[in-house]
Amino acid sequence: MEIEFKDPKLLQLFEGVKVTDKKYRYPEALLNQFRKTIRTLQSGSNINDLKSFNSLNYEKLKGNLKGKCSVRINKQYRLILEEIVNPIDKDSIEILAIEEISKHYE
Repeated sequence: MEIEFKDPKLLQLFEGVKVTDKKYRYPEALLNQFRKTIRTLQSGSNINDLKSFNSLNYEKLKGNLKGKCSVRINKQYRLILEEIVNPIDKDSIEILAIEEISKHYE
């Protein structure tokens, strides 16, 4: 599955580039798990593949994040995603757009 980063700083974190902005200072263990989660998302060919990975806990969000999805990085953090539909086949998701790393329940 194709992944795009809506926030360029998240792409830098994925690529291992040091980001100086304090908002993006995370422990190295979390960044390693973030990279592993992105690689897992890339390995899936469709949403059903991703749902089969229990560790991701892929779910559609409700409330003020309605229309977004999330996957777990670890028990404390999650990735907020947007599903971008394939314009030719409206039933398939073509791209997952990574929006943010979020502390779960905050």
